[in-house]
Amino acid sequence: MSREISDVELYAKLYWKRYHKLVPLAVLALVALWLLGAAFYSVQADSEAVVLRFGRYARTTLPGLHLKLPWPVERALEVPVRRIQTVEFGFMTVEAGPTTIYERTVQDEAEALMLTGDLNLAHVEWIVQYLIKDARNYLFKIGGDPDSALAVNEAIRNVSESVMRTLVGDASVDEVITIGREEIAGQAEMKIQEMLDQLEAGVEVVTVKLQAATPPEEVKDAFDEVNRARQNKERVVNEAHGERNRQIPAAKGQRDGAISEAEGYAERVRREATGRANAFLARLAEYEKAPKVTRTRLYIEAMEKILTQVDQKIVIDQSVPGVLPLLDIDRGTFPGREAQGGGR
Repeated sequence: MSREISDVELYAKLYWKRYHKLVPLAVLALVALWLLGAAFYSVQADSEAVVLRFGRYARTTLPGLHLKLPWPVERALEVPVRRIQTVEFGFMTVEAGPTTIYERTVQDEAEALMLTGDLNLAHVEWIVQYLIKDARNYLFKIGGDPDSALAVNEAIRNVSESVMRTLVGDASVDEVITIGREEIAGQAEMKIQEMLDQLEAGVEVVTVKLQAATPPEEVKDAFDEVNRARQNKERVVNEAHGERNRQIPAAKGQRDGAISEAEGYAERVRREATGRANAFLARLAEYEKAPKVTRTRLYIEAMEKILTQVDQKIVIDQSVPGVLPLLDIDRGTFPGREAQGGGR
């Protein structure tokens, strides 16, 4: 055994004597490779990198491959500036998918319970979605801890909850639960953005959505009954509006028809009266030219109309003391001529 150890020591000494000058070169090569690897860094397409030099901000780099001084001189922190991030209030998403699983803790229930302007309670759940618009402010302005985004998320939670409680406290429970949800969400988005800009948080609010706004479980049945009554009222009102919209055009049509008919009748009567007046004026003009002849003609025309409507006609001559025999003017014969057989 001692003989074998001696041989190993001998070979080790021979190798060390031959290659000991290469050891520093190998160490230098490893250090160079490490420095070269530490000097390059890549930034994802949806992110930007904030480069720190001895812990202080140095520069911001865009997506791609970049070069920096090795640690501990410089280090790069990647910030997802193009990724929409979501903060949930009143609930927590456990597993997202076709069937999303939610979880509500005691803290979530307390966060969602709010007092409305008419002194009612409402259970309000909402989300705030935001983008990072300034990576430097996002890392340094709130909390001053560039290694963690917890300070910014906590600031967003505090600001959002404060704004939402203020808006809900100024609205009635009906507005919060039904008709005013979109308006409250829009106002919350603007006010949250204003407050975060004042804090220089470096984020942009994309949207605020009210996921659920319901009454507490203790009074939920009463609110449901009120909502059903309101829906019935709206249905009856809509039906009444529909009936009114149907009846009014029909009545307007009848009115317009009656007006048109009356106008037509008035125009016809006006034209007939004008025609008779013009005829009378024409006769008057002729009468003034030859009064005697016109008087005789008018008399003959009047008698013609009268005699055509009389069954029996009796002609009286003033020069004859008695009444002339009855003449059958319609047949054109005398009564005695038939008895004489038609002779003279």
